[in-house]
Amino acid sequence: MNPFVPQVRSDRDRFFINLDVKHFSPEDLSVKLHDDFVEIHGKHNERQDDHGYISREFHRRYRLPSNVDQNSVSCTLSADGILSFSGPKLQPNVDSSHSDRTIPVSREEKSGSSS
Repeated sequence: MNPFVPQVRSDRDRFFINLDVKHFSPEDLSVKLHDDFVEIHGKHNERQDDHGYISREFHRRYRLPSNVDQNSVSCTLSADGILSFSGPKLQPNVDSSHSDRTIPVSREEKSGSSS
């Protein structure tokens, strides 16, 4: 996956965003719902690397499909640095309340066994 180039998909049952954020820890990331948008922000303070000092920051905003259940969205950060945001879609005639709220970023455990 190309850094900072998201994969956004919407199928019949779910809406997905996958974003490479390998330079950020969960504490550096903020995911919020605001009206019909999800806002993803990442920022870490200046750090020293092999070439000097570096700081990184990004802000992305995506319009959610109107039928996404905003009360059931989730967000995880994989061990290899991929942030995955997803939300199920509501069936017709189900009312969804739209309010501002923060979505916690949970860290996925590595899969596979270690010997």
